[in-house]
Amino acid sequence: MSITTKLIGYAELPADTFATGPNSGAALVNPTNGRPTPFKGQPVQGFSGVQFSRSGDGKTLLLLSDNGYGALGNSADYLLRIQEADPSFRGLDLGNSTVKLNGFIQLSDPNKKVPFKIVRENTPERWLTGADFDVESIVVAPNGDLWIGDEFGPYLLHFDSQGRLLDAPIATPNAIYGPKGSTLSGQAPIIIGHRGASGELPEHTLEAYRLAILRGADFIEPDLVATKDGQLIARHEPNLIATTDVASRSE
Repeated sequence: MSITTKLIGYAELPADTFATGPNSGAALVNPTNGRPTPFKGQPVQGFSGVQFSRSGDGKTLLLLSDNGYGALGNSADYLLRIQEADPSFRGLDLGNSTVKLNGFIQLSDPNKKVPFKIVRENTPERWLTGADFDVESIVVAPNGDLWIGDEFGPYLLHFDSQGRLLDAPIATPNAIYGPKGSTLSGQAPIIIGHRGASGELPEHTLEAYRLAILRGADFIEPDLVATKDGQLIARHEPNLIATTDVASRSE
């Protein structure tokens, strides 16, 4: 059986979209993709989760930022936020393909629920960064609380509607390291190896894929990017700087 899908609407958010906040990207190679670093403010692009907003209009979206620049070591100045966006989808309701940003929710730990030191440990607001957590999923509870899945721990994080952490991170070790347990439905969970066993071996390599399979992964999640000549390769970002020693190699 074949399934045909058709794009009926789209909206674009320019990559060079920034929000207020401290400069970000100081640990990146300067320049990055032709842009000088550090960036002035906080990049808005780079989302790992999406939900409808609590407005109930069925159009406004909550967009969860990923951990920042792809790794714990280079994302200490990237603030974890949830952007509220109002996309105008071209092809639907006379949309013009633009995305209006209505502000953001800053994730924070003002009540010191995190049991380990965070990057902004001694600041009064204790904003969370991409070096503290790698947030990957979001659910909005009926009372407005935010439940967010983290990949570093892995943890389940419980925030109030203003982005303040309410409880200590809830460890979910069986999701990756332990034997398969059962879901709320009683069925065995599906285990997905994110870029292979990327926490232990270079991501998107055959050895990382192999180790994830040996650890019990049901599926391997690969990312695809296109090379300059149009070939698809398994890789997360379009350059080799962050995960290889290419910068030290001469032509």
